[in-house]
Amino acid sequence: MNQPRIRLELQVESIDEPVSYDFAPGEEVTIGRDESVGLKLVDDTVSRRHAAVHHLGDGKFLIKDLGSRSGTNVNWIRLESGESIRIRTGDRIRFGSTESVVRLPAGDGPDEEIAPVKPEISGSADQARPDVDEFKTRGSLLLRLNASGTLEREIGWRDFYDRYVPLIKGFAGRAGAGGEEAEDVAHEVVANFFRASHRFEYDASSGRFRGYLKAATLNAMRARWRKRGDQVNLGENNEVRIDDPGYVDDVWAQEWTRSVIERALEAVRSSGNQSEQSWEAFDLYGRRGVPATEVAERLSMSPEAIRQAKSRISRQVRAEIERIRTEEG
Repeated sequence: MNQPRIRLELQVESIDEPVSYDFAPGEEVTIGRDESVGLKLVDDTVSRRHAAVHHLGDGKFLIKDLGSRSGTNVNWIRLESGESIRIRTGDRIRFGSTESVVRLPAGDGPDEEIAPVKPEISGSADQARPDVDEFKTRGSLLLRLNASGTLEREIGWRDFYDRYVPLIKGFAGRAGAGGEEAEDVAHEVVANFFRASHRFEYDASSGRFRGYLKAATLNAMRARWRKRGDQVNLGENNEVRIDDPGYVDDVWAQEWTRSVIERALEAVRSSGNQSEQSWEAFDLYGRRGVPATEVAERLSMSPEAIRQAKSRISRQVRAEIERIRTEEG
């Protein structure tokens, strides 16, 4: 009996239709500009055989660079030649100068196993920031899921605000809200969490936290739209797309990925597990694409030390990304 094939799509920014391929379990497909590859990209900066995607057979996909001339970046971190990492819906991949976003219509496959994380309480009522006075008496918020193995955390209101408001604003803006309107939507979503209860809990039957937060954001936007009608500031686009499920899912996945990456970078940098010199080496070589020889001269490090710092910190960042995704969706 033939096993079902799983589709992977790359939404390339310069073209309307995605570049796609239906993978058999265990199949590996090459990406590049050669006529023989499975996922073809028309771009002179892309190597003929640039990278390869491997379907593990359980919905998981890995990507690796094949020694390309101009490099492969996943979520703004370059891959070394032969390095292989997992990709999911919403991940941004750059092949040379071609920017693309991953979409897996059948889902991302099972989560990675991670070590349990102890609940953490951070932030306090006296760490007030402007325009959130109503949260001052809400010292912490409990977010809990049960048998699904996802998030079970207690966090301070300030961390909650700082963590999710940029995500909600980014999504609301791309879904049609103007600048101030997107800010108001984000504030309202967070306020609703804290109005519900001093120690807010939600049921896993409502979905994982990522989906729960998306639903809360859409509900807040729809309520504002209904209540205020043509008084809503839609910015320059003058178009509301919150009732287009495909568009909403894609944009939320992209904004969620961006948020997770930024949180992971900040968590690793603030952990104190690497020197400032090593972090700068990672940033210049691993994220900005500055040649290792140039970075080595600038930082008085050997090219090999540059690559080692990039490799070590990249592993830490990707591990943190997986932890967040496993906990929150």
